Amino acid sequence: MRRREFLKTLIMVPLFLAGATEMKVKGCSLRNDRLYRVEPHRGLFQWVKEEGEGVYSVGMMSVLAALSYPLYSIKVKPVGTKLSFDDNLAVVEAGKRIATFPTPISGEVVEVNEEVVKDPERVNRKPYTSWIAKIRATRPEELRNLKSAEEIRKVVEKFVVEEDVDCSIVKE
Repeated sequence: MRRREFLKTLIMVPLFLAGATEMKVKGCSLRNDRLYRVEPHRGLFQWVKEEGEGVYSVGMMSVLAALSYPLYSIKVKPVGTKLSFDDNLAVVEAGKRIATFPTPISGEVVEVNEEVVKDPERVNRKPYTSWIAKIRATRPEELRNLKSAEEIRKVVEKFVVEEDVDCSIVKE
């Protein structure tokens, strides 16, 4: 085991064992109060948080917020739009790149975070409080495909280290 990996393990494992609410890897965080969709080969790092009554907020993980710095615009599908899993929820412009942000669950858009539409860099700074949209799930069984922070920890760690992701711009 390389020294860097050993030190990283010494720092991170006790945080989860102690019941911490989040884990940090080079400044990139995972919160225990939500579920995640992580597909590193697509550059897709999303979180989903239950808001009650079948509504879920959706946002970018700190890893994606760091990778997409600076965000110039986020165009979200309007309220009332019905989406199937992996449909385009938003279009994100970051630097010289324009990318789609697919929905991690099927449902209807019930709210758009106008604050991040007006100031997209909020997502870069505070990705876990700057949700992009709220969706009323129409196929709640799809939530079983999402993972907990502990389940994705190693995949995220590996990606952050291999890609040398720097989350220093991210404040949470």
